[in-house]
Amino acid sequence: MRIIVVRHGHAEAKKGWRGPDGDRPLVARGRRQADRLGKVIGGGKPTRVISSPALRCVQTAQPFAEKHNLPVELSGHLSRDAGQAAVELCRQLLSFETDESTVVLCTHREVIVELLPQLSKEFARKLGHRPPGAKGGAWILRFRVGKLEKVDYHPPAA
Repeated sequence: MRIIVVRHGHAEAKKGWRGPDGDRPLVARGRRQADRLGKVIGGGKPTRVISSPALRCVQTAQPFAEKHNLPVELSGHLSRDAGQAAVELCRQLLSFETDESTVVLCTHREVIVELLPQLSKEFARKLGHRPPGAKGGAWILRFRVGKLEKVDYHPPAA
């Protein structure tokens, strides 16, 4: 199984944004990153695309999901303050998805810096790159028979 953890693309700056944080959209650079996400992730057909409900995450995942005729599933387990819930989501995916599955998760820096070190520790596998990685980048975690075999970081294409 592959779990691909994507950090959302560049969005409107927090400082100048007057609305709710979850409504901050991608800027032009972030939209380009979203359009090129397939190049970052590489080959293979995803079986699911799951995103934080935040608009910037949904907008990052949407072009990739549409290209593969998949819906973007929303999960609070990937929201900015989800913390340990993202780890639990990954455990559930490992329990219920097949070894051939590829699940794309789009989330936030705050989740990635907690999720990846926890999985690294739990499965005794070094990350090779320091989380969270750049906006629009992706972490590809390859599991086989419940073991984390390989972790690759791919920087954004834009």
